Amino acid sequence: MSLLVYFAGPDVFRPDYPSVVSRVRALCAESDLIPLLPEASASDPRKIFADNVELIRAADGVIANLNPFRGPLEPDSGTVFEVGLAYGLGKWIVAYLSDGRDVIDKIRETPLAPDPQTPFLAADGSIVEDMGLPLNLMPAMASARVCRDLAEAVRAARALAAPAR
Repeated sequence: MSLLVYFAGPDVFRPDYPSVVSRVRALCAESDLIPLLPEASASDPRKIFADNVELIRAADGVIANLNPFRGPLEPDSGTVFEVGLAYGLGKWIVAYLSDGRDVIDKIRETPLAPDPQTPFLAADGSIVEDMGLPLNLMPAMASARVCRDLAEAVRAARALAAPAR
């Protein structure tokens, strides 16, 4: 039985989004998944929001690209919203991000690097969570798996959903 999978992430903003869609479809075809993808050409924010919410509601689960977007550390806020919505609807979530290091290790290499005298405070004075997770604990804990790339996430989704078949 094929599973419907919503693909969340900022890829829709990439100029090569059509090639991303082709890759997602090819990976899904190999894994008996049916991809549900955001529309790249839509321009009405209300319609984009409603359409994406409906796709998440229709999906069996979500694969989310949580790589940093428009900054060195945090994923796209729209994607994080979609992960939260999917979690609240009881959907399974598989996330992926290429840098699997702990958040605190990532912070140490940015302009927000902690003061050596206060290792858990960033330069802006905010507390850096040291939870041993590769991203903020909320999307990390909502995800059944956190993978390194899209292909691994598709395989993990298929394996995760296999018992439901």
